Amino acid sequence: MTSPAATPQQIILKATCPTGSGIIARVTSFLFECGCYVSELAQYDDGDSGRFFMRARFHVESGEMTLEQIQEQFPPVAAGFQMQWSMHLADAPMRSLIMVSKFDHCLADIMYRRQKGQLNMDISAIVSNHKDLRPMAEREGIRFVYLPVNKDNKLQQEQVLLDIIEETDTELV
Repeated sequence: MTSPAATPQQIILKATCPTGSGIIARVTSFLFECGCYVSELAQYDDGDSGRFFMRARFHVESGEMTLEQIQEQFPPVAAGFQMQWSMHLADAPMRSLIMVSKFDHCLADIMYRRQKGQLNMDISAIVSNHKDLRPMAEREGIRFVYLPVNKDNKLQQEQVLLDIIEETDTELV
């Protein structure tokens, strides 16, 4: 076990794949083989979609493995389950997309907390169905996307939003 004085870098693994047996066993065995200690593990099997979701928080407990080395060695594990995955340091800012309406109180609070270091996030874009908060986004140097929604274009605008999320590599909406 790592001594309390040392604070090892925490790493987050997020993964999704088709539902199947042995996913948790294989992933945690791989991490063990890399000298890692898993401190948190959450998983969910969505029966409706047939998808399995997993999030693990871990650190290297023994050995000299780096995040980059673990990332280089993980693809064969992922390939065995047709897994989409990402690994990053836990203290890395989370890529976030903020969706707002007309009122600024929630966005102002998020911006304030981010500026003070209370929210560790990198805002990829602010998306709204109104133009009211564009000046606030521009003042912060954040991309503002106006997506007006009505009953006739809702599905198209949802697809535009999904495209923005993918294009900006957003993790949190």
